[in-house]
Amino acid sequence: MQFDAHCVECLVHRHHRLAMEKGDGEKAFSYIKDVMQIILDAPDGVSAPWLTGAFTNAYAKYWPGEDAYAQLKQDSNDLVLELLPKIRPLVERAEDPLAMAMQFARTGNFLDFGVLTPDVAHKALWEAVEKTPQTVMEPNAYAALKRDMETAERLVILGDNAGEIVFDMLLVEQLQKQYPALAVTYCVRGANTMNDATREDAAYVGMDRLCPVIDNGSSISGTELDYIGEELKAALDTADIILSKGSGNMESLVGCGLNVYYIFMCKCKRMAKILGCEDMSAQFLREKDLPPMEPLCGSL
Repeated sequence: MQFDAHCVECLVHRHHRLAMEKGDGEKAFSYIKDVMQIILDAPDGVSAPWLTGAFTNAYAKYWPGEDAYAQLKQDSNDLVLELLPKIRPLVERAEDPLAMAMQFARTGNFLDFGVLTPDVAHKALWEAVEKTPQTVMEPNAYAALKRDMETAERLVILGDNAGEIVFDMLLVEQLQKQYPALAVTYCVRGANTMNDATREDAAYVGMDRLCPVIDNGSSISGTELDYIGEELKAALDTADIILSKGSGNMESLVGCGLNVYYIFMCKCKRMAKILGCEDMSAQFLREKDLPPMEPLCGSL
């Protein structure tokens, strides 16, 4: 899904806020000029997540050796690891433990500091965690997923954010319990970008002790098929099912024709308009059921 004018406005605002937090107006101005040039130079057809790696490199030019999201990632991982002893019993005692694990994995997508400020993200997360046991997966898409898993041999989960990856561990656990013959692989980002999970996060929280962990081969905060590494390409080529976490993965994959199921919290007014859903709402969508999606250029 190619980025549009609404994405440009959001991206420039986000990076202006990030730069101004450093308290250096001259550097901030230069950084924002670089951000705008990156947007102008982007190849035709790429989604907004394609830009994130270049933004990360630009940030490092002005503030070398600093990771604006490092502490947020650490805090997010620790926060959800502390929640696991409370959440895991809710999953295991549920009438459908797999559905409940997916519901919590979806709730974890609120830990997205590329879209939400930390205070908004944490408030949304706490409210959503309380409500998660009462939510449901979209019945038609979930039924289709269950049918697919009866015969599937390989499943790839495209991960998204730090912290969120801990919720995803509950999902991997349930997949392995209910479908022991199903080979599950978890994919993270190949390099630091915003607060997205990397191999370091997977090792820290223990995901790599549950299943094989690979990366997307870049710092793109999505899955742009023309720019992924060979490891992920091979995994997707042989996957019977792909579970795509987060809107960034969806934006870059939608229309790909693969057997993808998208699970995310819609935190973008542009995406809400395209999908015809409410902003900040829970989504579970099947690629095969989606109509063609075009960028929006008018008012929201």
